Amino acid sequence: SSLSGVFLRIPFYVLGFILLFALIFARLICGWGCPFGLVQELLYKIPTPKLQRNRFTYLLSYLKYFIALIFLIILPLAFYHFTGSGVPAFCKFICPAGTLEAALPLAFFKPQIRELLGQLFIWKLSLLCLTVLAAIFIYRPFCRFICPLGAIYGLFNKISLFGIKVNHVKCINCNLCMEHCKMDCRHVGDSECIACGECRKVCPVKAISLGKKF
Repeated sequence: SSLSGVFLRIPFYVLGFILLFALIFARLICGWGCPFGLVQELLYKIPTPKLQRNRFTYLLSYLKYFIALIFLIILPLAFYHFTGSGVPAFCKFICPAGTLEAALPLAFFKPQIRELLGQLFIWKLSLLCLTVLAAIFIYRPFCRFICPLGAIYGLFNKISLFGIKVNHVKCINCNLCMEHCKMDCRHVGDSECIACGECRKVCPVKAISLGKKF
């Protein structure tokens, strides 16, 4: 019984760590610490015509919040209600990062794992291929439109300890920061900002900084 109690507490430990990192770094983690973000960055460097951010991508950026609601809350609770066991629905049914960084290496190095692969793996591999293809033409599509963890971290962008901040005394409202932003930000440091620093590079009066905010 004591062991089962430990298992029941594990999701709260994970949630606690996520909230801790959110309060400290928020989406700075997306910009500087996510391996799948780096993969998307490298794919985007392939010389091709690029889809620039526009009104449609702004609207599509809200999709990750619906995905977070459905796959992190509603579906796990539904599974728990009907089966007595929760399911990490996003990781199980969607996550292309997990497919690339975990499932494919395991399947490659362990023949016994390959024998167990079925339709679900084919589905997730298809999603990975679509994401990889999209990342060649669209800047970080997984981060902008899909990732539920990015959605959670984005809610903490305004109050996180580290990130991007603007010195409004020095700011001349030239809007160069937004003209060069590849994410779907409405202003520097909003919930879509991953603190990549591109805005800081183009600011003519050095009003934008990256680091401790408070």
